[in-house]
Amino acid sequence: MGEKGSEMAKALKVTKKSKTRKYRAHRSGTVSARMPGMKGPVFEAFVRNAATTTKKIDLIRGGVVARVVNDMVEYLDVPKNVIFGLLHTPESTAHKLIKDNRTLDSAASERVVRVADITRMAQETFGGRDPATKWLKSRNRALAGVTPLSMLDTEPGAGEVRRVLSSINYGGVF
Repeated sequence: MGEKGSEMAKALKVTKKSKTRKYRAHRSGTVSARMPGMKGPVFEAFVRNAATTTKKIDLIRGGVVARVVNDMVEYLDVPKNVIFGLLHTPESTAHKLIKDNRTLDSAASERVVRVADITRMAQETFGGRDPATKWLKSRNRALAGVTPLSMLDTEPGAGEVRRVLSSINYGGVF
């Protein structure tokens, strides 16, 4: 699995005991579910390391730490309001969750995982972070003139971005 893969595995590993603790914490709203072993920027780790579907589901259900918003802003070099829009999370709510070191809800967590997956795919297509993030933020004719990043708030939009990236990778027609 390699060093990178094992870091993600540790970050996403959920034991029965921790699931119960996370569930109670989520229900009480007092303590956040944390990803054990996660060091450094959370979003960057998601982009670097592809997780299995099972691990993604566990992560989404447990909630991604809200500080991922700051990581996404830095990684993608976009204003916070762009990330709030992508996650469908009001600014005031996100700031409170970050301040209280809590997690995003499952819908916003799923969007974080989706953006990370598409970002990884773009990096593989364009050969690195800078060209990939530039492409994600640039208007695209194949997407009716909107940016690929703006499409990632919904699964159908993300499907269209994946289709465009696949066409670029394999020389297909849009």
